[in-house]
Amino acid sequence: MSEPNLDYDPIQAAVFQALSLAPGAHNALDQLADHWEDSQSAHAARRLAVQVAQEKIFSARDLDALECVLLPLIEVVDAGRRTEFVSDEYHARGGYHTEGLAPEVCDLDRKIQPLMSLRTTLQTLRRLRRSEQIALTLRGQDMA
Repeated sequence: MSEPNLDYDPIQAAVFQALSLAPGAHNALDQLADHWEDSQSAHAARRLAVQVAQEKIFSARDLDALECVLLPLIEVVDAGRRTEFVSDEYHARGGYHTEGLAPEVCDLDRKIQPLMSLRTTLQTLRRLRRSEQIALTLRGQDMA
């Protein structure tokens, strides 16, 4: 089955994308069950998983819930980022920097990617909806 042509309506396209990402996000929330440090975070993640499974993810409150669950995990991944200098006698500056993740956070980074994708799509949808509201307001104003 091919995807429908959604070029005519960017809001519908973003909704379609979010719905397509929801199963992966739900699966990611299940895989992350061991990463919640307190009962409040675990409860918030379970509530969010229910919302995602029911495809009830389109309100501002839903995006806020996703961000609340995701941000502590992003902080853990960010804390595991490492920069290393690699010496190279043929390099103009004597070497170069490489960036990577510490091995202990690689798995977590992989697991949160579906949630990151869903968050990006829902943020885009929020901006599209807001831009449509502003456009309607401006169209209704007298330009005098």
